[in-house]
Amino acid sequence: MNETRSMLQTVAPPGFGKSLPLVLTVGRHRLGQVLERMASAVSDQVRVEHVSASFDEAVQAVEALHAAQPVDALVVAGASGAWLRERLDIPVVMIEVGGFDLLQALAQARVLAERAAGARAEQGARASIGLVSFDQISDQLQQFEAQFGTGIVQFSYSGPEDAKACVQSLREQDVGAVVAPGLVAELAEQAGIPSVLLYSDGAVLQALRDAVLLARHRHAERARHQRLESVLGQLQDGVVAVDAQGRIQALNSTMAALLGTPMAALHGRRLDEVAPVLGAGLVLQGRLREGEASEEVVQLALRTLSVRRAPIVENGQLAGALLVCRDQATIQRADRSLRASAGQRGAGVRWRIEDYAGDSAAARRVRSLARQFAASDATVLIQGESGTGKELVAQGIHRASARAAQPFLAVNCAALGESLLESELFGYDEGAFTGARRGGKTGLIEAAHTGTLFLDEIGDMPLALQSRLLRVLQEREVLRVGATTPVPVDLRVIAATHADLQALVERGEFRRDLYYRLAVLRLQTPGLAQRGAEDVAAMAAAMLHQRLGAVGVDQADGLRRVLQTLLEMAEGHAWPGNARELDNWVARLLACRQDLLGVREQGLKTSLLELFPELAWREVGGASCAEGAQKLEPEPSLRQARLTAERERVREVLQQVHGDQRRACEVLGISRATLWRRLKE
Repeated sequence: MNETRSMLQTVAPPGFGKSLPLVLTVGRHRLGQVLERMASAVSDQVRVEHVSASFDEAVQAVEALHAAQPVDALVVAGASGAWLRERLDIPVVMIEVGGFDLLQALAQARVLAERAAGARAEQGARASIGLVSFDQISDQLQQFEAQFGTGIVQFSYSGPEDAKACVQSLREQDVGAVVAPGLVAELAEQAGIPSVLLYSDGAVLQALRDAVLLARHRHAERARHQRLESVLGQLQDGVVAVDAQGRIQALNSTMAALLGTPMAALHGRRLDEVAPVLGAGLVLQGRLREGEASEEVVQLALRTLSVRRAPIVENGQLAGALLVCRDQATIQRADRSLRASAGQRGAGVRWRIEDYAGDSAAARRVRSLARQFAASDATVLIQGESGTGKELVAQGIHRASARAAQPFLAVNCAALGESLLESELFGYDEGAFTGARRGGKTGLIEAAHTGTLFLDEIGDMPLALQSRLLRVLQEREVLRVGATTPVPVDLRVIAATHADLQALVERGEFRRDLYYRLAVLRLQTPGLAQRGAEDVAAMAAAMLHQRLGAVGVDQADGLRRVLQTLLEMAEGHAWPGNARELDNWVARLLACRQDLLGVREQGLKTSLLELFPELAWREVGGASCAEGAQKLEPEPSLRQARLTAERERVREVLQQVHGDQRRACEVLGISRATLWRRLKE
């Protein structure tokens, strides 16, 4: 490479025009001097560099330079130029000699020949002129010489090995002067024969101008191709473009990875040979018109791909085909991402305030307060037993507020460990801890910017995180884990809990300052036992209607009558699981409808007692039998069946939550004391 650089001469100043097309001029000695001198005429349009070499030496030098930076065109001449054109895949402009240029060169040679003949007149020297051309002599000039006797003798040579032999022929024929390409002219001068360079300044300038046009076109084409490769490289899908013969013209790294071959080794190969299953035959046979596309699922190695093929049409003619290959795993990830994103936006909020069913005074009070709270932007604290609709009310407040079109994000503070909850809420910077995601992660507080953040079971949030949440509420900014610069946030917080926060504050288990930050607006969601039978019936009817629509059951009237009978039998039930327990009843009724529809009243009640052992529980003196009150025992077998079913249900739930009793209580809608008693039984 150092030897190559020693041959290289930059016509323009160093660093000039690096974005311009690059043209190399190649020639030695006299031709090289002319090329360097004339290059300044086009140096404002292209970057011109000169290689002082010929034949194999020039080939090696140009290849080394082209590997370092793409060369757009070569300007060459004579045998050396033809040598390069055959061995390099770079556009070549040959310096062509016109008729007028040739006449001028011959006239100069005539003067030199006569001068040389005059100096040797006593020896009888003749003023003949030699014309040396590459590869073949001119028949027209030979006929002209035969007619007029101008004293012009033609010679030809085909390569470097012929040049010296050609000069020897000139000497043998006692040529007085010669018009020749650079190498022969140089050798003739060394042999004492006056010479005129075959290539005039005009011919060299015209070749340079032709090279400018060629180089600019090639440079623009390469820039367009690089832009295309850059765009394709950003796509997750595998993309490959083939020409009309099915040869690969462009592809991205994803496609190369799917094919299991480096990109450089794929260019120019037929796609049918690399991966027959992807072949573009249907497109290249003209079966698809412009604007049409075909799609199919194929198996490539161990991957299942969705392949889309479309024609490439240029000037109304089929020029090739474009194939887009998407991995099944990529499709599934995109689907999950879209569904998760949709769930985070306001459009994903399912509930409205009006969906809080019931006509009792307690239900009307909840709806009234929720509408008033929606008009405010203050923090809301919703308290109530599990299953009383706290998240429904929170979604309704968000949907009726000015932030309705913005994100509504929810997190259960009791469902995650402290470190995981911290990263979910506050996010983290790259490198914050071992295993941290590259680029970091946006926390829910940041993601809820301009929207609403719902913190369910806030009473179970660790004290350390309570301090960080308090700062977010006070300063309206969040600091990621591992970060040093806080990010401003604009969000509304709605918190919910089944616990008595005031009691937790008194016991030192919840920060007092955070409690007062959260409890600006307070709302209590009553349990079903406090709302009356009419609300229970209304909610049950709504739940049944929703489930009937989901499964397409057509016995709606019969099921409504069965549900009415069930609720009449459940009068006085304490509903410890609230809405979740009621929804479970409706689902159980729908699942067992074949045993209930068409049964007479007395038989129906017996069937319901078997399917709903909870009906044997009654509330007496303000407490359920689960809390030690008196209970009805229809018969020992039914009581035993109920106890057995309850124990099985408890064991099933405990197994699902891996023994976490707190989670099991949430799922079952009972207290820990009740769970302990049922386990003991």
